[in-house]
Amino acid sequence: MLVLTDATDRSSRRRRLDRAWQRFLRDGDVSDVRPEIARSWTRARDVYRIDPALRRAPLEVRDALPRLREQDETFELARPLLARLSASLRDAGHVLAYFDADGLMLSIGGDPATIAQVAEINLCPGARWREDVAGTNGSGTALADRRATEVFASEHFVEAWQPWTSAAAPVLAPGGELVALVQITGPWDTREPQGLVAAAALAAAVEERLRARQEVRDELVRHAMRSARSSGEAVVAVDVRGRVLQASDAARRRLSFEDGELPRAVRERLALALRGGEDPLDEELSLEWPGAGDERRRVACATVLHERRAVGAVLHLAPPPAARGTRGGARQRLTARYGFEAILGHSELLRAALDLAEIAARNDLPVVLHGESGTGKELFAQGIHAGGARAGAPFVALNCGAIPAALVESELFGYEPGTFTGAQREGKAGKFEEADGGTLFLDEVTELPPPAQTALLRVLQEAEVVRLGGSAPRRVDVRVIAATNRRLYDQVEAGRFRQDLYFRLNVLHVDIPPLRARSEDVPLLARAFLREAEERMGRDGLELSDAAKALLLAHPWPGNVRELKNVIMRAAAVVSGARIGPADLRLAPVRGIAAPARVDAAPPPVERPPEPPAPEGEGPERDELVAALDACRWNIARTATSLGVSRQTLYRRLRKFGITR
Repeated sequence: MLVLTDATDRSSRRRRLDRAWQRFLRDGDVSDVRPEIARSWTRARDVYRIDPALRRAPLEVRDALPRLREQDETFELARPLLARLSASLRDAGHVLAYFDADGLMLSIGGDPATIAQVAEINLCPGARWREDVAGTNGSGTALADRRATEVFASEHFVEAWQPWTSAAAPVLAPGGELVALVQITGPWDTREPQGLVAAAALAAAVEERLRARQEVRDELVRHAMRSARSSGEAVVAVDVRGRVLQASDAARRRLSFEDGELPRAVRERLALALRGGEDPLDEELSLEWPGAGDERRRVACATVLHERRAVGAVLHLAPPPAARGTRGGARQRLTARYGFEAILGHSELLRAALDLAEIAARNDLPVVLHGESGTGKELFAQGIHAGGARAGAPFVALNCGAIPAALVESELFGYEPGTFTGAQREGKAGKFEEADGGTLFLDEVTELPPPAQTALLRVLQEAEVVRLGGSAPRRVDVRVIAATNRRLYDQVEAGRFRQDLYFRLNVLHVDIPPLRARSEDVPLLARAFLREAEERMGRDGLELSDAAKALLLAHPWPGNVRELKNVIMRAAAVVSGARIGPADLRLAPVRGIAAPARVDAAPPPVERPPEPPAPEGEGPERDELVAALDACRWNIARTATSLGVSRQTLYRRLRKFGITR
């Protein structure tokens, strides 16, 4: 009975669509078809002028097919998945086809009898099935709309395609570029093997393989970047498309980037060379950077290879002679770009963190920011700097986990000429000297090796640095803001972080909540990121559907605000219309992460130092305690929270130093 009902429903739908198709050809009436089919029919008739009596799709390629398959990296990744699904379709009367990004079929598999039948309309390797040459069809319409699409029987614009039903889904690369399509096709009057679901699942599986491969390639380029940075030059690592993966601070200061990327002309030239285009990649490329006038800078370009393919490059830019040995000109550009106004949200947990950060901005005490990756620790650090008396002075950021252990001290404290092989001949100022008069932001501070921790403690105590290979101390006036995604006292108890350095750094402590603990801020952030995406991509009128908003609220956001921004940017890039639905977000379920916390969830535990009383002379000094009390208006509970200690510990230290109001 079920099969009979299905067949009856399909026959009824086919008759209704036959009449709708004839009305459209006669008078342009699209009232009885789906909107996406109506739009496609209109394009086929009015824009592409497709003949509905066409008998075959254009067969464009024959002898070059093996070469095209070999050059299509996505096809190589998808081949095992295509083989498995094709085998399961052999007895179902359906076929599975793979198309490149331009609608050219590269392979077909499945039921042999069906393969022979569809070959009569050139649904075969070498044929082109874009809408502009074949009208409304599964792969062509999915390519035009950039979304999974099913075209049933008479929904095809060309009559010769109407005996078939096709479901196609696009395959998107990690950057959002459409790189392939997969399509399941079968007779319209046979029971469907859930073609649209299967095609979308196959596309998602191929995309996951693309993401995994891209992560490996990007890490290879970053590794090459880390190896090259020891020279102290301006260094930029890019992938095969010319997208910036990493750039040294010197490169960021001296080159004009466009929204964090290489200038368009530079990127296109480099991508063409890396992909083996008309200009082979030389050892050195002359790249003209905007803002440099007629100057052409010589950039040494080292290609990074993986499995005999170029996967990226590391660009080395030697320091210009005029900049050697100078500090003043470069320091003027080392300023904070954001204030507290850039931190969006109204949740109770975020407002509590911002209140503490604003207190920190009104004084000059060291600060520790604690939060998961992607919560915005650097935004808080820049806000504290921009809101204080040092706002016009340098703001220098250093990721302690991104620097090889052997180079951390040279990055922090600088080195004298001739200190080690590969060093700059004139020596180099460290981050403390660059930040003189301003703020030094140490991200991932728990990654500092023990020798660097010892040297950092001395700088904090004496307010002076000694360059590696030198003996003369240099006075510095620097406020230190440290950040970590680990609890510092856990690292102290584990013996990985000095206790005395802990007390020096952890004078004011700010806990930044994860996004899942302030889910009420998700809609506000999503709207802000959507407006930013419109501006960057030149689009207008984008909006989130109610279902998409609900999905955003339900997601646990393991990558926090950074992940939310990337999801919105990707959705804005791939959505075909103005309304973003759940499928456009492409959110995968996350295992092992709790659901978003309630609005009234308890705040995260406050950082606690080891409880045994510190020996005489260790811990915050008397004036630091008084300064913390003044900043909190002598509120004991708030002062204890800002210092990251219990009230009992705070009372004990007040008695120790004889502090009374």
